Amino acid sequence: MEIIAAVLALLCPVFTRMLCPELQLVKPNFQKKEIPSAVGLSFLLPLACYPALWPAIAFGLLGLADDLWGSRAVGGFKGHLKSLLAGKPTTGALKLFGGGLVALGASWLSFPQEPLRLIVAAGIVALGANTLNLLDLRPGRACFGFALFLLPAAIAAPLLFAPLWPLAIVLAIEWWSDSRAHAMLGDTGSNLLGALAGILAVQALPFTGQAILLAVLLALNIAAERTSLSGVIEKMPWLRALDRKLGVR
Repeated sequence: MEIIAAVLALLCPVFTRMLCPELQLVKPNFQKKEIPSAVGLSFLLPLACYPALWPAIAFGLLGLADDLWGSRAVGGFKGHLKSLLAGKPTTGALKLFGGGLVALGASWLSFPQEPLRLIVAAGIVALGANTLNLLDLRPGRACFGFALFLLPAAIAAPLLFAPLWPLAIVLAIEWWSDSRAHAMLGDTGSNLLGALAGILAVQALPFTGQAILLAVLLALNIAAERTSLSGVIEKMPWLRALDRKLGVR
């Protein structure tokens, strides 16, 4: 399966760039350049070779729905909930509740008799997806966030990642493309990568590490409801300097 995944990892970025125009997934980026806007599609088929990671595919498909039909007129948890209560459901609300159900279902399979661990694991997966979505406003941020998110898990359980080397191929291709502003991951990619990082973190980290990670993700998401993460980055010199190294600005 690893060889099949590697072949798909090489071919899918090519197919994705052919598919995006057909799905009208070509949009202006922050520089007003028309580029493919959902190259996160490239991850779907390689990930299908790893059944334990299929929940990340579900998150990618929820993100694809947002890329196809979503509007940026409503944002944040509060915004989508208010819109839903007003009788105006959004694709963001679909991601919120659909992602929550997928995260709970995936976590239940791992911890059916441990409710606390189930809730923590589901929180990591769901909030991980939303966190990378929040970062994906400038080239390179989401992929860097993905790598940073995975760092503790990679240190704790390096052997877990050995069979996943084909995924590094597609990640390298799309990270380069995203950082150079040649394409956007879209919600398809940021949702998928955030959920994937969450799933792997749950598999690799002990419960204490999971609890710490959940607290960090929760704090970031609460902060993002109150202020702009991009604004915070611009105000802090060391964050701004790091951000400039992640991609085109």
